[in-house]
Amino acid sequence: MIMLVTKPVPGTLQEGGASFETTHWTVVLRARQSESAESAHQALSTFCEAYWPPLYAFLRHRGYSSADAQDLVQAFFAHLLEQNTLSRADQEKGRLRTFLLGSLQNFLFNEYDRARALKRGGGRQIVSIEEHLPEAEAAMLATAHLSDAGCYDLAWASNIVTRAWQSLQNAFVAEGKAEWLEELRPFVAGGSITPPNQEEAAARLGVPIATLRTWLSRLRQRYRESLRMEVASTVSGPADVDQELQYLYQILMR
Repeated sequence: MIMLVTKPVPGTLQEGGASFETTHWTVVLRARQSESAESAHQALSTFCEAYWPPLYAFLRHRGYSSADAQDLVQAFFAHLLEQNTLSRADQEKGRLRTFLLGSLQNFLFNEYDRARALKRGGGRQIVSIEEHLPEAEAAMLATAHLSDAGCYDLAWASNIVTRAWQSLQNAFVAEGKAEWLEELRPFVAGGSITPPNQEEAAARLGVPIATLRTWLSRLRQRYRESLRMEVASTVSGPADVDQELQYLYQILMR
């Protein structure tokens, strides 16, 4: 299921609370600048955890079986590390999602025979896919009408939303507010077949309706901040964040 988002409000990165001290770009730079192969592999593994779902979705949409798509994703990430492909990533151009899709397409063209020859489990395992594979497969139902690139973009956007909500959920669990976060989730993240009712939610939580609405206002703000931080980690600078947020919104509302 794809969660809908509230329309992002334009503003500065600082207003959203995100930081560029650690982004996916810095992971790329560490991977390509590190003198230690182990450090480079660790950095790339972290990076791959964030980007395998849209790449896998693209391959599945192209007609590859689940097993072949998994092997190809693993082979592609190994290729990025072994061939130092990330050294060609130009941070000034801003968006890792476009660089990775282009690199995957080139990989499929140039490495087709070698990649297809990989046997299940025989290639280098850069990222663990199996744990979240059912979710990725379930999401394929929502992309049947899209182009290959459209499928990739939707999987990218959905993954951003999922990661943003998970980050928010982790914060609320730490604050001891997990129960009411789950109750209010349909008002913010969507996904309910029946529109949620504020009065009923307030009654279940045992709070006045005014309190519930205050919580909702704060939750929506924190969700926007969490989305902003996730998007900020995929672009090279603050100037790109608002445009990328608008693009994410457009994808999810198609």
